[in-house]
Amino acid sequence: MSKYVHEQFERVPGLDEVDPKDYAAVSKARAQHIREQWVKVMEARIVREELAKCHRTEGVNHYEQCRHLVELYDRLRVESQLRGYLKAGQASQPEA
Repeated sequence: MSKYVHEQFERVPGLDEVDPKDYAAVSKARAQHIREQWVKVMEARIVREELAKCHRTEGVNHYEQCRHLVELYDRLRVESQLRGYLKAGQASQPEA
C-alpha cells in the first residue's frame, strides 16, 4: 500500500472574488492558488525529464525527434513560473 494519499481539496473562489476581511476565505484562496501553481511547475518538471530522456535515447537525431517536447516545455516553462499570491502591483519593490 502506498504511503501517499491523494487528497481532494474543496474548490473555493479566487483571491479577487473573496472579501479581503474574511481571513479564512482569503487563506483558503491563497492555498488553492499556490497548489495550482505547484501543479503547473510539476507538469513542466515531468516534461523536462521526458525531454532529457529523449535527448539521451535519440542521440544525434534529437533535434527532430524531440521537437514536440521542446515546444511543450517552452510553453510550460513560461506558464508555470511561481508568482505567489500577491496581485500585480502589490509586490514590494526592492529599494534602489
